Amino acid sequence: MSCLPFLVVMLDIIARLPPKNVAQCKLVCKEWLDFILERKFVRAHCHYMRASADQKLLMVGWKTIEVHSLNYKSPGFILPRGVTRPFYAYPSRMFFLASLDGMLCVCLQNTCELVVWNPLTTKFKKLANSNSQGFYKVDSDALGFFVDSSDDYNILHIKRRRGTMTVYIYSMELNSWSTVRFLKHRPYHHYTYLWSPATLCGGGLYFVVTQCRGRSDGLTVIRFDVNSKSFSELCFPNVYDDEVSGSLVNINEEFICMFVSETMTIDEKLYCGGLKIKVG
Repeated sequence: MSCLPFLVVMLDIIARLPPKNVAQCKLVCKEWLDFILERKFVRAHCHYMRASADQKLLMVGWKTIEVHSLNYKSPGFILPRGVTRPFYAYPSRMFFLASLDGMLCVCLQNTCELVVWNPLTTKFKKLANSNSQGFYKVDSDALGFFVDSSDDYNILHIKRRRGTMTVYIYSMELNSWSTVRFLKHRPYHHYTYLWSPATLCGGGLYFVVTQCRGRSDGLTVIRFDVNSKSFSELCFPNVYDDEVSGSLVNINEEFICMFVSETMTIDEKLYCGGLKIKVG
């Protein structure tokens, strides 16, 4: 009987194991260790873990952070495990901005620094540098977490300061920041526009941009293509006459759904509807 190909063993068998068992596989030999550390394996392992019945829930309290196991096949009470914070900051002073494949992008309130952190492994990386990159303002900036075509994890930081907008991308592979161009002659740098958190779907990051107390013509979806590193503007259908707001929900890799609320100021009723936007 012939041996299974190396890639089949690693990507179809080892990648399906729980994290604790994968860590033990690193001790088999140097070849296994090197491959398990590659982004290709990490992506495959995260893919299988997302489909696993054993999921993890991060509970953030005033002073503590705990990981709870959620197994829908065998529900029952499982004691939570406390998470050690490798950097000094109370959970109440941390803003959780985005997550991807078990990693979190966090803003530390006391310093405004951006940090990429894996709560299960406790590894982290501070992204701020002496060029004022990697500092985040919660009331004005926007952020997204994505993987590009080269399997490199990236942070997209839309930074608004004093009426100007600069867009930065942090590459975890290169450990450096770079800039990309935003849409020309558009007003979204102004503080009267509110940016939602990013929704990752179908090779794009989607932001809902709303003009403060604006009407439906002030509601726009901005798409950032994670491969071409370019922006595009998706105008929202002009179907509402009153003040509206919306949020995006990832349905699958082909569609995201926007839930829209319309506030009627006369009788204070709330109407909700859904609009699908095809991606890709």
